[in-house]
Amino acid sequence: MDNNKLDIMPWTKALRVSIDRCIKDAQVLADELNRGDGGREVALTITKLEEAKMWLGKSLGARGHYLPAEYRDEA
Repeated sequence: MDNNKLDIMPWTKALRVSIDRCIKDAQVLADELNRGDGGREVALTITKLEEAKMWLGKSLGARGHYLPAEYRDEA
């Protein structure tokens, strides 16, 4: 690795953990709304957070960091 480049893997992993916490919080909010006012918007929020986590995972994969085989989705 180039000495001038910053190792962003730890930051990327930490951000994915933070996003995962946000997803869990949004799911609690969705349960409280019980498909009432704002339920659709919260569901979309959860979807977008899941997408963000996925793209950060793809970023890690592009840098050579892959999930252990037992966690990989081969679909």
